Amino acid sequence: MLLLGRKTARERVASFLLMLSRRAVRAGREIDPVILPMTRADIADYLGLTVETVSRTFTQLKKAGVVELHEAGIVHLPDPAALEELGGGI
Repeated sequence: MLLLGRKTARERVASFLLMLSRRAVRAGREIDPVILPMTRADIADYLGLTVETVSRTFTQLKKAGVVELHEAGIVHLPDPAALEELGGGI
């Protein structure tokens, strides 16, 4: 799977969010916000991480200012370019 490989947890989560935003655009929706189609436990399974690591990574991304978490299942991307850089390319 492309998102797993040798990426760090931060790169995996960033790449996952970018993938979801690109899917939204292809479906005719806005790039922001990203609507998470699964729980953090499901995201962890999908990315090969633990739930705790996913939660910590979302917190790190929030502190870095590249995501905003306002309500469950919705992630705002104030700086998609910075997220792209953190993702190390998809």
